[in-house]
Amino acid sequence: MIRIYFILVFILVNLIIKIYSQHFNSELRRLKERMPRLLNEYSVYYRNLNQKERKHFEQRVLVFISLKRFYRFDQSEVTDEMKVLIASAAIQITFGFSDGYEYEVFRNIAISDKEYVSQQTSKVHQGEANPGKSLIAFSWKRFMEGVEKPHDALNLGLHEFAHALFLNNIGGYHNRHFVEAVSEWRAITAKLMEEQAIYDFFRSYAFNDKMELFAVSVEYFFETPKAFATHLPQLYAVMCRMLNQNPMLSNNGIGRR
Repeated sequence: MIRIYFILVFILVNLIIKIYSQHFNSELRRLKERMPRLLNEYSVYYRNLNQKERKHFEQRVLVFISLKRFYRFDQSEVTDEMKVLIASAAIQITFGFSDGYEYEVFRNIAISDKEYVSQQTSKVHQGEANPGKSLIAFSWKRFMEGVEKPHDALNLGLHEFAHALFLNNIGGYHNRHFVEAVSEWRAITAKLMEEQAIYDFFRSYAFNDKMELFAVSVEYFFETPKAFATHLPQLYAVMCRMLNQNPMLSNNGIGRR
């Protein structure tokens, strides 16, 4: 009797796994089919890639989606568009990396329709990267405002994933390009702040602390690269090395062997 019970449990567990796998694989196939259209519509960065790198970008977006748990605060459905556009913001920042692009410290992606009260700070947030809860959260309204205005250096998705990248490296998941350049980035920003030159370019929010300065720098790097390189050439150059790419160039400066 006990043996029959365990056999039935084994069969049931395997059936559940099979059903889940079929559903999950079906979802990924659907996302793979819809992704080129969504990225071509919403991502200036994606449109600047050659065909080979577009396929590579799509693959990384799918990997990111498969590794993360997406959910909405109100428990409603997470749409394909949400998954693809959020994942593409993450991959855009790390696309120059040969590995270590998955933000391993963060497993959960939470979405709110609008601003929300953070459990960590008890304050109203548009977004946050919370390593303690392995969580990155977004106001979808604010996220899409950043997507729909790709040249104003205000992009919530890039901002929060820039925080996540910084925290991921602090958490021990080091990327060679980032680690090799971060000390130089700190030195250059300190020098620029001492000389006051940096204050004339970045919005004031950047100067709350080093983490915010990096996050805002990433927004300007991708959305206003020519102006960034003109006003702060040393800082722009070190960020090109840090992220191993240059959005002023064709194919976003991505070169792979």
